Amino acid sequence: MSNDLDQKLAALSRQPHPSLHGLEGQVWQRIEAIRGRRVASRMMMPLRAASLVGALGLGLVGGRLAASAAERPAPEISVFSVDAKLAPSTLLGGH
Repeated sequence: MSNDLDQKLAALSRQPHPSLHGLEGQVWQRIEAIRGRRVASRMMMPLRAASLVGALGLGLVGGRLAASAAERPAPEISVFSVDAKLAPSTLLGGH
């Protein structure tokens, strides 16, 4: 096992490695890009909040309209009604 590991490490040491020249500049460019995106994100926050409030309001109004359209009177519960589907006599009788 150690022989295999030694061979892999030796092969890795023979491979060329990238130069570190200009790495610091690339890091600072990425940091500035991230800062720019954060500023843009903060500027869009009021628009996001307004769209969220609008979506919630639309959902509430739509849900209320759908609920009122589907509203029906509560059924009268009667022991001797014909439509007693959960009555024990109906469940045990198999009708």
